[in-house]
This record gives sequence, structure tokens and C-alpha cells, in this order.
Amino acid sequence: MKIQRKLCLALILNTLIFTTILTAPACSGCGQNVDHAVLEDVVRREDFTSVYQKIGANVTLDDVEEKEDGRAYLVHDGTEYELGMDFLSMAMVYNVTPTAKFPTPTAAYNEWWRLFMQRWNFLVPEVPLYSNQYYDVYNAKIAQLKTNPYWSVTDAIVGATLTGGNSVILGSHTELSGAFRNASFGKSSPGSADLAIQNLTSGYSTVITDMGGSYAWADDKILRVHTDELNPDGTRTFTLKIADDLAFSDGSPIRAENYLVATLVGSSKPMREAGGGEAAGVTLQGYEAFNAYEGEGEPVPFSGVRLLDDYTFSVTVKEEYANYYYAIAYGAFTPLPMPLYAASYKIKDDGQGAYLEQDFYKKTEKGGVSSYAMADVIKRNVANYAATDFPYSGPYIVENYDPAIRVATLKRNPLYKGDHRGTPSIERISYVKIIAETQFDQLKKGQVDVLAGVTGGEETRAALALVDGVNFKESHYDRAGYGKLAFRSDFGPTQFAEVRRAVMHTIDRDEFAQTFTGGYGTVVHAPYHAGSEAYLATKDTLKLNRYSYSTERAKEELRAGGWVYNEKGEAYDEAKGGVRYKRLQGYEKSYENLTFAATDNRYRTKKIDGEYYMPLVINWMGTQPNLVTDQLITAWQNNPNASAKIGAYITYSSGDMNTALYGEYSQMPAYGFTRAKYGAVNFATGFTGATYDQSFSWTIDPNKYDNYSVNYLRDEADFYANYNKTDGAGMR
Repeated sequence: MKIQRKLCLALILNTLIFTTILTAPACSGCGQNVDHAVLEDVVRREDFTSVYQKIGANVTLDDVEEKEDGRAYLVHDGTEYELGMDFLSMAMVYNVTPTAKFPTPTAAYNEWWRLFMQRWNFLVPEVPLYSNQYYDVYNAKIAQLKTNPYWSVTDAIVGATLTGGNSVILGSHTELSGAFRNASFGKSSPGSADLAIQNLTSGYSTVITDMGGSYAWADDKILRVHTDELNPDGTRTFTLKIADDLAFSDGSPIRAENYLVATLVGSSKPMREAGGGEAAGVTLQGYEAFNAYEGEGEPVPFSGVRLLDDYTFSVTVKEEYANYYYAIAYGAFTPLPMPLYAASYKIKDDGQGAYLEQDFYKKTEKGGVSSYAMADVIKRNVANYAATDFPYSGPYIVENYDPAIRVATLKRNPLYKGDHRGTPSIERISYVKIIAETQFDQLKKGQVDVLAGVTGGEETRAALALVDGVNFKESHYDRAGYGKLAFRSDFGPTQFAEVRRAVMHTIDRDEFAQTFTGGYGTVVHAPYHAGSEAYLATKDTLKLNRYSYSTERAKEELRAGGWVYNEKGEAYDEAKGGVRYKRLQGYEKSYENLTFAATDNRYRTKKIDGEYYMPLVINWMGTQPNLVTDQLITAWQNNPNASAKIGAYITYSSGDMNTALYGEYSQMPAYGFTRAKYGAVNFATGFTGATYDQSFSWTIDPNKYDNYSVNYLRDEADFYANYNKTDGAGMR
């Protein structure tokens, strides 16, 4: 997916995207059938205070010392701290004040980026399998379809023209679900097909991403005035005045309130209850007070959000977030029809901040439980893609969607003024599912007009064989991303970095990439694009382990990680082999670990003489149909060097993308999740946005973890309490 990597927080929080924030119970992945006897042995964390939260604002890059292995440390008030993923990802974008050694914000960003990559490479929360070239192959009737790693077919089609006909058929290997209003609603990441429809039907954003992948303010057709002011108290205020002639697809005027409704509703309790999260304005001044309001007494204004007049609004960023490297993103807003999220309720501002009318918070009794009436309204509205009910702001509107065959038809919005993507001229766009096995037949038969992101040796050669310049053309570029085997890093054996590093040593990634891409790709060793500015600036000093293919090194990692027992809790005999076990200690005794088992129930965590021993089992769900999954079965699961020879056992289950990604990896009940089982899922990731911002993606905060964590990894180095631990439950 996306899955991509998460967009920068500021852009997520201020635009359409809301995702579910879940609480962190004692056994978040234990499902409904709880073993209460085991619960008595669970060791729970109480303190989730992060090192960055405590000292991040009081240190600079000049305080950091890099050890020979690439890990970063600093000493503060006499205590040495190892800098973890949360610290480095936050510092990369929020601590870029120039120093003596790093005299510009860009130099500081690049150095934090380098240290972050090295830490990631040490913890390896996923296995980068291949980074390939992408080929966009399309019907030659489409003119001016220019694509690159940062400018997708969805972007390019808006300004493209046709030499014949008035419609095109686009598609994706991912099925549509109808979540076109907010593709991320209730999910950890949006479905790529739904997101494509959302992007085509959304427009007039105040900040845009240009063809080079950089942020820029919208032109004066959309944004008449914008100011950026640093305040004496360290906060930062962005004031925006939009054009007074913008309109939705039904002709209704777009005003300032339409740009603010997502932030206000997305910071409220009714939105949380609806399943969309409540953190939209978390970086803005006054968020806590506004968010805490539940409808009792007078409405609490959001002091950092101002509705100044019909076409002017402002937001004030908290001091701790004001020094953001991509600060322009705080000014990124996209208009939405007010009724979509607020029904008939209004946004008001009496001079102290914007707020929603009190009745927005009205409660009703449902099943004997008090709940917000608007929660059901929001859920219902977000699922409603009909343009007749809620207009669209972008170059296209949804004319029809057939859920039975998962096909959407978009119609050109004649009222759209155009934007950085161009002015739409193609009258209709159909969006279908592309079947990998028959995609080239679909293209040749006119069942689809564009195959985007063709990759892999066999597929690339087949695509290029069609390109003749007369009937079909192509655009190609190096992919900013990679295919991967991702680990769920908060339970089971894949929770442990030594296991993840062992897996890295047991997949011949060079051979895998060569086989899969047919020579049209390579291997990277961390989440970067070799064409990015940060990589080019630091590549000569970037220390990355390539993880050579070696069972001996894999076994060294496992022994160092405590996988030195057999099924009886006795010393593991290398000569006899079998599955290794690890004795669990301290916080490793989570409910998920104490009840961990292979999906075929062949091995499970055992309690022996009061101690728990967990087997080295990796339960893997492979997405299908998927050539990468097929290759992984051979190169990894059925490879004795990756299993029997190192004392591991790998199970395989197949699932579609939604089940694997949302159900098992993101552990969402709506997609079939029941209990924590799978520690590995294969999919893909990309770095195609205007930012490289990993902040909050490695949070240890339970209130943000499920919403923002990308690999579900809490780095022990980030727990402030670990530096004062005496009970052995923290860092080892």
C-alpha cells in the first residue's frame, strides 16, 4: 500500500485524511476470546513518555555523537541517550535550527535524515526486496500524458488531451470500495484506487505538489493572499485569503468555512466516535481545549483556528511544531461541502477562535449507551459518493459507481477553473480493476487505456513489445519506492530486531531483485529514493548494512537475541536443529506473545517452570494474485537456508490486499481481523509526496500509535523511563 508511507502529519491533519485512533488496551490484538489465566502473567507498560518529548527541544545536532556502527547518541544532563526512531524522525523535521556544524536548515535536515536511515537499517522493520523501474503504457490517443515518480497518471490525466473520442479508461490492480470522499476514513492507509478517485474529484487546495515533488502555494486563481508570521511567543500563524469566485460542482460557493470544516470536525469527539479520528488539529494552538469539549456548556472555541471573514481564515501552529522543515504544509487545506461533515450546523467565530454550534455535539441513547448523533451522520455521509447529495470541488465528479463490478465513471466538472494539473478537457473517465494476468489483453482490446506502473522483467518486456508510437506509447522512470516484506514489529518473533536482521540475511535480495525485475531494477537498503536530494547529499557518508546472504550471520543474530532454547526450555543444540525458542522477559511478556502460535498450531509459546518460551515462527500472509508472493514462497518460505538451517519455521497463508494489509497487518476488525497472528505481509511502499517526513510514524504514544505507526514498532531507545530502569524490563 501507502501503502504507502504516511503523508507528512501537517498535510494529513489539515486536509481530507482522517484515520482511526484506537486506544491501547492490555492486549490490543487478542480478539474476543481472552485467556484470563495468561493475563495474570502479562507485563504492561505504564510510562510511554518519549525521550524526544523530554529533551528533544533542548538539544541540537552538534550534541550528537555517531558510533562506528552508525547509531547516534547524545549526553544530556549527565545521561547518555541512544537516539531511537521516534527521536530521529521527529528531529528530522522539527529540529532543523542551523548550528555551527550544520549552518542551514537543509544541512540539518539531511544529517538527521542520514542518522534516521542508519537507525532504520539497524532495526530493519521491513525487507526491501527490489526497487524497480516503472513503465506507464497508454493508448496513443492520449496526448500530453507526462509522468514521473512524483507525478502520477492520476495527476497527468487532468491536463491531458485526446486526439480521438472524449473518454478514457483508467484502472488499478486494487479494487475500488466506494470510499471516494475520504479514502483513509477508518483505515490506517487509503486504498490506492479509492485515493485516485478522491484526488480526481478534489481541487482548489491552498498548497499543491508540483511535478518535481515540491510544495508550492496555489496560484492566485485559488489563493489571493497568504502570509506566514512567527509570533513573539514562538507560535506561527498562517493567514489565507481564497478567491471569491470558487464554486463546487453544483454551483454553490466555496468559502473559508469549507476549508476549515475538516480540521474542526476532525478534532472533535463525534468524529472519533464515527471512526475517523480526532487529531486533525493536534499541531494547532488551542487543540486540547477544543478537543476536550463534549457538548456541555458553551462551545469551546479553537483558539488557533480563525474564521476571519467569508473568504479569509488563519491557523496558528503550536510553538513545538512551528519550526517544521516543511512549514508550508501547515497552510494546506482543501475545501469540502459543509454538510458532508457538519450536516446543517455552522462554523462560528466570535473573535476567540472558530467553533461548531453546540447542537453538533447533541447526544442520543443507542442500546442504552449515550452517543453522538452526528457520529452516524458522518459515517453515512462519508460513504455517500453521489454528487447530487454532496458536490465535489475537483476537476471531475462521480457520475456513477457500480459496487457489484467495482467500476466508477467520472464526469468532467464544467465549473472547475483548473489548477496546477491543468484544465480538464476529457469528458469522462472510467475507472476499472486491472487483472495482472490479462492486463495487456485489456489494453489491446480497449478495456483499459492506461497501464500505470508496469514493472517486473516479464511484464516490462511485454509492455515494451506493444509500444510502437502509433497505437501505444510509454513513459518510464525509476521508482521512488520498493516492494517489500513488511514486519508487524510489536508482537511475536518479528518484534525482535535480531529476528528481522536474521531474515534479511536469509533472503538473497540481489538475486530476488534481478529475477523479479529482469534487470529493470536494483536493491536499496533503507526507505529512500536514490534520486532524492537528501540521499544525493549524504550518500558518501551513509553507513548502511547490505545484509549479505548468510545463514551463519543469521544464526549469530539469533543467538545474540536469546533464541538459544529448545521446546523444553533447554539449551538449543545446533547439531540436532529444530525450532529455536526464546525466553520472554519484562515487557516481552505481552498477551500476544504469551499466546503466540503458528497459524497451523504446530508450535506455540510454552510455559515451563513459570517461564515463557516463544518459538521462532514467522506467520506470513502473502497477497495474491502477486508475482512477488510467488517468488517469496520459493526464495524464502521454502528455502531451507531461511528456515530449517537457522532454526526457524515459516507459515504461509494467502489473502487479498484488503485482508492482508488492513485486516492482518493493520489489525482492523472490519477487514476480518480477530487476533494477532501474522508477523509479515508483503506489499509495496513509495516516497512520492512533496515531503519526506517520518514524524509520528514511529511514535510510542498509545494515543497516536495505531493511527500513525507505519511498521508498528516501538523502539526501546525512545522510552525515557528505560534510562532509569532497575527492574530489567526496559532496554537490554
